[in-house]
Amino acid sequence: MKKAIPVVLLLLIFLSCKGEESKAVEAEKKAVHTEREYKEALAAIEEANKMINILNREGKFEEAGEYFAEDVIQLISGQPPIKGRKAWVAAQKEAAKLGDWNLELEVLDFQFLGDHAVERGRGVQSLVANEDSPVPSMELVGNYLVFWKKHRDGWKIQYDYVVVESPE
Repeated sequence: MKKAIPVVLLLLIFLSCKGEESKAVEAEKKAVHTEREYKEALAAIEEANKMINILNREGKFEEAGEYFAEDVIQLISGQPPIKGRKAWVAAQKEAAKLGDWNLELEVLDFQFLGDHAVERGRGVQSLVANEDSPVPSMELVGNYLVFWKKHRDGWKIQYDYVVVESPE
């Protein structure tokens, strides 16, 4: 019996080490999976940012609006809130009457939260005004914070906050 005790203790130590090793492997697998999801989400969101700009320039506002949640809220400093995808599309159509718009975005920070993500960045929006536009050609620079939500058909903007810097 005395000889069996060390053997049993060694067996228990071995089994407990295997359990810890298994937990470490599972944690490593989860980290790899999360990193892949992070990269996929960031790539999808950067692609969405580019597509929204391209579609808007082409006058395909409804198609660009598909990247926004039905109940999106967009707040841009100095402007009234835009509530809902339909209102966002209508605002883009009105803005297009002024001239040709372009938006360049730079992602400064990206936080992946599973089915949600937060994007913080800086943007430059330019307008080449039409001849009959009441607004002159201009360039607006600002910072933004976007809360994205993953839907069955992809990532959509839920909240979009833009702070436009005052011209110098």
